Amino acid sequence: MKKPSATIQDNFYRNLYENYEEMSGFLRSTLDSLDRDTEEMRYLYDFIHYKDLDGEYRYFRENAHEDMSKDQPFPSLVL
Repeated sequence: MKKPSATIQDNFYRNLYENYEEMSGFLRSTLDSLDRDTEEMRYLYDFIHYKDLDGEYRYFRENAHEDMSKDQPFPSLVL
């Protein structure tokens, strides 16, 4: 069995390392977003509880549906 040349192996590992670096950056960015979103959810939950809106939130959560408004390019939850 013939051994691959050093340059082919070098290129393979360089490419592998570049892909690793790219995915590592993407993962870091995704985890940062998750941390921010988790903190935001905590504030929203505590605000709902502070304003004593737990029942209204539960009602909205159970009865809301997606609606496509002509004013917006994406659907939003409505009652």
